[in-house]
Amino acid sequence: MTKAATASQPAVPVPAAPTAPARARVARAGSARASDRGGRTREQILRATLEIIAAHGLSGVSHRAIAAKADVRLSLTSYHFGSLEDLLEAAFDAYHAHTELRRTELVARVDQQMGQLPTQLTPAVLTAIADTMSDTLAAYIHAGVREHRTDLAVECSFLFAWNLSPTLRHKVDQHSKGLVQLAARVFARLDSRAPEVDSAVLLATIRQLEFTQVSTGVVSPVADIKLSLFRLLLGLLLARDTMPPAAPV
Repeated sequence: MTKAATASQPAVPVPAAPTAPARARVARAGSARASDRGGRTREQILRATLEIIAAHGLSGVSHRAIAAKADVRLSLTSYHFGSLEDLLEAAFDAYHAHTELRRTELVARVDQQMGQLPTQLTPAVLTAIADTMSDTLAAYIHAGVREHRTDLAVECSFLFAWNLSPTLRHKVDQHSKGLVQLAARVFARLDSRAPEVDSAVLLATIRQLEFTQVSTGVVSPVADIKLSLFRLLLGLLLARDTMPPAAPV
């Protein structure tokens, strides 16, 4: 081939070096993909942690068990969450956020019912209120046991654990106090002289009904759940303006 022929062939174009804005866009895209992968991995780890807690309690939680359940490298549990205490705190936060919608919907429904109260709270009216509230709560408990067993088992594990870190214990206690305050609002609207006490009694009963069914695997009929709640609520409402006699000095 002659030099002339070689010179006549078209030159192969050399791609221009990317500009600074282009390099920045590529870097951001790569960072976003890495962030998405990291977010999915965190979700896998948290989901696996909650499933282990529901099945085996807090004592069954370990980095190795979580990594195996989440199908991720063992090092990733520490990479994303640090210590096991940090992971348990994140798992409780995830549980709380995940179950918030159900609580909000229940409170909204009860508030709506309370907004329809007559002015005079006669015994007949209080009986009707107890019937309506027990019907709403029984349906809530029954649906929870049937459809949200994992959530209830997780809540039970955290509520009755005795060796939580101070930070996690504070979060669990605040969660419980928040529930008491929500129910206390209802009893206060019904002129209870001890709304937080009434609320605590009601919540203890609800938890007993929930956790007994979750632990035994036997789901009670809605009518049986309602009967227990109705008798409790009626007693609390009829005694709303009474207090125990003062202890002798």
